[in-house]
Amino acid sequence: MTAKGRIGLIVPEINSMLDYDFVDGAYTQAKMLGYDLIVYTGVFNSMRGIQYDAYIAGLENVYTLVCMNELDGIIYAYERYHTQEVIDKISDYVSQTDTPCLVLGGEVPKTQSMEADEYGSMYRITRHMTDEHGCRKLYCLAGVPGHRSSEERLRGFRDACADCGIYIDDEDIFYGWFWKDVPAKLGQDIANGKIRRPDAVVCCNDVMAISLIDSLTANCIKVPEDVKVTGFDGEVDSLFCKPSLTTMTGRDKEFGADAVCRICGMINGSTPKQQLFSQRMRFGRSCGCSKESEIDPQLFDMILRSREKRQFIATDYIYHTSGTTNEQELSERINEVGHIFSNVEWLDVCLCSDWKGDMDNPDDFRQYGYPDEMYMLLSKRKGHNDKAFYNFRTADILPALNLPHEPHLIVLTSLHCSGQIFGYLAMAYTETRSIALDEHFVSWCDALANGVKSLQKKLFEQYYRSQLEKLSETDPVTGIFNKRGFMIRAAETINNFKNEQKKSCLLLMTYYPEKINSIDLKAAVDTILMSLCFDTLCGRVNDNTYAVILPYYENNEMVNNSENLIAGIEAGLRERFGDVRLPEFVTDITAMDSSENADIEKNVYETMQSLSDKKNAAESNYIDYKEQIYRLRRTLISQPQKDWDIDSVSHSIGISRSHLQRLYKQIFGVTIKDDVISARIKRAMQLLSNTDMRLQEIAEQCGYNNESHFMRQFKVKCGMTAVQYRKQYK
Repeated sequence: MTAKGRIGLIVPEINSMLDYDFVDGAYTQAKMLGYDLIVYTGVFNSMRGIQYDAYIAGLENVYTLVCMNELDGIIYAYERYHTQEVIDKISDYVSQTDTPCLVLGGEVPKTQSMEADEYGSMYRITRHMTDEHGCRKLYCLAGVPGHRSSEERLRGFRDACADCGIYIDDEDIFYGWFWKDVPAKLGQDIANGKIRRPDAVVCCNDVMAISLIDSLTANCIKVPEDVKVTGFDGEVDSLFCKPSLTTMTGRDKEFGADAVCRICGMINGSTPKQQLFSQRMRFGRSCGCSKESEIDPQLFDMILRSREKRQFIATDYIYHTSGTTNEQELSERINEVGHIFSNVEWLDVCLCSDWKGDMDNPDDFRQYGYPDEMYMLLSKRKGHNDKAFYNFRTADILPALNLPHEPHLIVLTSLHCSGQIFGYLAMAYTETRSIALDEHFVSWCDALANGVKSLQKKLFEQYYRSQLEKLSETDPVTGIFNKRGFMIRAAETINNFKNEQKKSCLLLMTYYPEKINSIDLKAAVDTILMSLCFDTLCGRVNDNTYAVILPYYENNEMVNNSENLIAGIEAGLRERFGDVRLPEFVTDITAMDSSENADIEKNVYETMQSLSDKKNAAESNYIDYKEQIYRLRRTLISQPQKDWDIDSVSHSIGISRSHLQRLYKQIFGVTIKDDVISARIKRAMQLLSNTDMRLQEIAEQCGYNNESHFMRQFKVKCGMTAVQYRKQYK
């Protein structure tokens, strides 16, 4: 089945058998309904009074993703968290999104709530003691006073007794707070005769039941001969205590599956019926039954996995992930030590797009949340690695989720170090029992984060050295003028054009993204631009922002010269990198009336501000018609061989054919058709003078399906035939 949507599940940790049951119930149901289950976990269920620092805050930062990721629904396991501060933070995150949200065991504004069935199971196990074993004097060892779960279990106990005609008063109820001290004291008091010996004690969880059995046995009270005991929850230890414990199991697995059905109803308007899991009684000896329930083989396998230590793998994580000098090397090193996760289907290391921090202010870095874009550092799959080294939307969670795939269980955890948020790890599973968020995992994550931190420091050192190099006038690698070199020569260039009776304009341009297939374009653009600006001044004035002083006579010529230059750069990039998607160029142009250095400096500064605004708008897809027409012309000029259809072009821009033609003529002073013809003839002239290609081949290379049509148009534009042109200029 191909996954059709995504359900988010917020849990504090996946550690105990009950955690695994809960997640497994949710994932099994989600997979059946065709949904990926995205699990957001802080790995550690913190208790602020015991242990809290920046490290724990970094782990819990993963929860901020729920209001950024595109999910169909969210399940928030409110009841599983220990600390109100964490509960309140997560509640605030889920209330910020319009995504349907289901809160389990709590209440959050603008969401729906759901409770597990505590009452029915407690009623059943109590009736087992009264109906099957004839118990008439019963105590209830309850949990936390006022806690919904405890009170529901207690209500089930009271109603079961009432329906059997057994009166229960407050002296028959003992609150144990889910810990061991109260059960231990209760066992002593029963043995010492301080309280009447009951026929049975029905406990609201297995921890208290086991502690009570130990206390009774230590005080010479036999279980079940003297006092019968039952538990609740189906903890692992209930299978190994002496005597084996009768308890209720399946609560968490049923609750997880029920929650998925409920959220699907909120998403689709129709709630499917959950028929996979239900709570059941697991019989042990503690209640007096002679029979014991057989252990489910899958449960037994999970128990063995939880009790055994993972095999130590001799891998020096810290050495492998530190000492790298670039992202490619870091990714390779992480890949080398990724083999410890043998049961993971996917392993994606996603860094924040701003993970490098502010190079000018190294103490200013991300301490909270995530940016709108993430950077894929490593996408590891079984047997191969997927594409990496590119940005993607944080809203997408993982790019792989946008491709057809079977429903997966995706576990997201935070990647952080020294108070800095670096990103998140995503691990995809097809079986819940494969999850292992243990000390090996935490050590691996910490080593990885330290590797990222180490690389960040090296990049800062490189940046610091590059800043020193800016004291020179040219780039040490390509030789293009830097800002200093450009400004020194700008006035002289403007005055030279004045002497030739020409006006001057300042063109500033930049592009995004900065890489093609992980290759930085800076050196290529430097070289191409210098080759095109052999008779004027150009320079890289800030990172990937370029400045050029262009001559012109009329205003239309200012725009045309600018666009022709960009088209030339794009053509040069295609020659170097082949038929790939080129970056988008953003430009701003202004007339230069003065050759005074102060005026030039002001023009450069103001135009750079305007260019930055344009780039931000373009990256956010806020592009006006005029900018789109500029881009259209660059593409026409750089790819004249294509079969350009004005109707299709106007439709892609979102305006009518007539409106496009009118705007184009108004901006550039020529029609689209004339521009295409001029670009085709210019390309033909280059091929005629620089190659031995046949005329038919040249015609095809220039977008002509008919050689005769090409010959006629060439003669009209050039005043001579193509053959004559080749003889004269080759």
